[in-house]
Amino acid sequence: MRLFIEGSAYRPSVIFDLEKRYLRIDGMSSMPDSRQFYQNLMDWLLAHKSHIAPGTQLIMRLMYLNSGSHKALLNFFSEISSENIPLSVTFIRTERLDNSEEVELLLQICRQVGLSCKIQSEDEHVGHLDGSSRPAEPNSDNN
Repeated sequence: MRLFIEGSAYRPSVIFDLEKRYLRIDGMSSMPDSRQFYQNLMDWLLAHKSHIAPGTQLIMRLMYLNSGSHKALLNFFSEISSENIPLSVTFIRTERLDNSEEVELLLQICRQVGLSCKIQSEDEHVGHLDGSSRPAEPNSDNN
């Protein structure tokens, strides 16, 4: 079961692949219909809840959140928590584009709704956008 939503300058891309136990939301979140956007994602999760294995990753790398997205994500995470959807939530912090404020805000939302989450730097994150693993970096030592 998969869901793919192409991103834009205002809307994050979404890849949900339950077979790979991988969900990713990546990009800007400043669309005027953010409440409906995140409610549609929640509706999809609820419709497929019985197929979500414990430990399924929800990886989020959001570069900007408008106030509507902030409220919509509060509802989104609140429902994940209240519905006991077994997701492992990780926020990706990127120094290159400095999304530290957005990551802090998302972390506070998770704490507020009692949802466990963690933060990784972009360098630490080892998954591609499609959920596959990155090949190991070659050793640069020439000894």
